[in-house]
Amino acid sequence: MRQRTIRQGVCVAGALALAAITLDYMTNGTGVHAQVAREPIFPASIGPAPVDDLQSATAQTAAIVDGIVTDIQYDYSEQDGPWTTVILSKARAIAGSAPDTIAIRHFGGPLPNGGLMVAAELPVFVRDKEYIVFLRNTEWNVSAVVGDLAFRVDTVDNTEVLVDSDGAPVLQVGAFGFELGTPVFEGPTRDGSAPKPIEGGLKTLAGRTPLDLASFAKSLQANLDAQGLRIAGNFFEKPAGGFNWRGQQAAPTPGAIPDKGGDLTTEADASELKR
Repeated sequence: MRQRTIRQGVCVAGALALAAITLDYMTNGTGVHAQVAREPIFPASIGPAPVDDLQSATAQTAAIVDGIVTDIQYDYSEQDGPWTTVILSKARAIAGSAPDTIAIRHFGGPLPNGGLMVAAELPVFVRDKEYIVFLRNTEWNVSAVVGDLAFRVDTVDNTEVLVDSDGAPVLQVGAFGFELGTPVFEGPTRDGSAPKPIEGGLKTLAGRTPLDLASFAKSLQANLDAQGLRIAGNFFEKPAGGFNWRGQQAAPTPGAIPDKGGDLTTEADASELKR
């Protein structure tokens, strides 16, 4: 969950453990919106915890990797629900270690009835784009990515930028985390296609200069060194299990028309949340 300090200005990349998970159901052009609220817990060192700053983020990171999204795959079962697997190829570790090809799984994806279930707080990936991704060193049941820390390498006004899933560029790396500017791209498309740049481009940043890949990596490493932070641990590629995706009834948005052909239910990550 991203914490925004100024809606049109600065925001800090936020919680690793989802204090509230929002699930969007999109069917036949109409949306059904559901929120399942839980209090964050800290059951053990192996479980996800909230992110408040760079220290709490890196404590749960096995590797920070750079790679190209070469494929996005979807699978579904009645027991496990819909899942998305993002294939990151030509991967290299900026911090920690990683193989050349990484399968990044997260909950959500197409349903058999034609609908789409999406955990809105999770990052959205674009095919054929380069990404910087923070991979978990904790067990998980919703996403192998640390919070929403997956930044797309893109170009605006002939300038390389790193943006989050909402199209907001990274302006600065600090002890607080990541300072983001106003979006320079439209929001996620959910189908793997590239979002369109927003009219005005970098002019919307009011003179602030976004970080490119090289400056991001340099600033990140400098901050890790300055705080004595270390990326370590093992990357858990598969979910821990015990995730009951049908365990919570979805509440439709007023005026929305639910798809009668499917069961609109879900449950928050049991490894991260509790009642």
